[in-house]
Parts: sequence; structure tokens; C-alpha cells
Amino acid sequence: GVILFGKSNPFFDEVMRGIRAKSNDLKSYGITTMIRRVDFEVQAQLEAIDELVREGMNGLVLAPYNDKAICERIDMLKEEGIPVVTVNTDIEGSHRMAYVGSDYFRGGCIAAGLFALSASSDLSLGIITGSDSVLCHTERIRGFKQTLEANYPHIHIIDTVENHDDEIESYTMTKQLLTSHPETNALFFTAAGIYGGCKAVTESGLHPRIITFDEVPTTLELIKKGTVLATISQQPYSQGYRSL
Repeated sequence: GVILFGKSNPFFDEVMRGIRAKSNDLKSYGITTMIRRVDFEVQAQLEAIDELVREGMNGLVLAPYNDKAICERIDMLKEEGIPVVTVNTDIEGSHRMAYVGSDYFRGGCIAAGLFALSASSDLSLGIITGSDSVLCHTERIRGFKQTLEANYPHIHIIDTVENHDDEIESYTMTKQLLTSHPETNALFFTAAGIYGGCKAVTESGLHPRIITFDEVPTTLELIKKGTVLATISQQPYSQGYRSL
């Protein structure tokens, strides 16, 4: 069984490409793959797990919502003899078998360094994140803040908003942030929703330095246009392929 967030998420589309490739490799061994793409909330993920259990899954690849209920469900699966591998984002305290993904704390540190390289003068920076219930998002911010505090006092965080990896919500929240803080001259996107957020930036007439995660096609196009300064890749195809 495979459970990923977002029915139309470009990053997880690429993770899915890796999963499907590995799934094809495994067909000759009698292994089939059941896939669910769910909404960005805990109950949807729990329901998907239960559905896959009823359908007889023997193992689970999961991008987990960082919630106690998910942690407990992973531990229950282990007791039932169903191993769990987390992909892209991990979960604290669970008995999952392995994690396949990037070091998100260091990713946040790298982003801080890139902002520092881009400007020697003061930066007023806004953070657009996915959710404080997703470990990879919170850890990127933790690494980012720790690096700023230790090395780059001229970069000031003025606000943090959540977009739940949704392009429309990202547009709305980025627009609100820029309206409330017209002094913003830097934006850090820790998750998805980059295209929607950058649409709000373009409409605002402001030109902040923008650093993001992932090399999805829309973000690469924004780099070519000069809207996004840099993006940090997580190799999503490899994540999907190796996790399965």
C-alpha cells in the first residue's frame, strides 16, 4: 500500500513516478501496489490506512501526517505484521521500519545560507510553509531559524503563514502577507504552493528574493523567468523508487 498527500501535487506526482517504476519492476515477483492520494489532514490518512488493511495490504509506504493518532496506527500495523516505510517526511516516535527522504533540517540551513549569499544588507523575510503538522516543514524552519540566529542577524523573519500545500490557499496567504508587510524583500517557501504564491508576488509589484524546495516544472519555469532565485531539490523520483 502507498499513501501520499495531494491529488494534484506536482512533487508527489514525481514521487509517484518513482513508485510506479519500481512497482513495474516488482510485478514479476507477484507484488502489486495499491495507491491512495488523500487530502492534507489526519482523518483522511487514517481512513486510507484502514481501507488498505481491509484490502489485504502486507506493507505500507506512507508520507505521514505528524500526529499522535498516525504514530499509534503505525505501531498497530507493526504489531499486525505490516511494516511501514515513511517517505519524504518522517514521524516522531513511531516504530516505522525506515525513512526515505532528505535531511530537512540541513535543507533549512542551506536555504538560510543561500539567502545570506544573495544579500549583504538587511532582509525582511516571510515564510510560507505547508503545515506545522508535517515534520519536514517544521524541521526546515527549525534549521533555517537556527542558522539565521547563529550566523546572519541581518535577516529578519517578519511572519510565517501556512498554505497546506494548496496553490489557491498559497496565493491567498502570500497576498495577505505582502499586503500586511509591504517591506517584505525575501520569501522562503518550505513546501508546495509555490506557483500560487508567486502569482501573488507578481501581482503585488514587489520583487522579493525567493528560495523554494523541489524542482517541479512550474518552479523551474519561475527560475528561468527570474521570479525564483533558487530551489533545493529532494530527488522525489528516487524517494518513491527506493521507498517501495
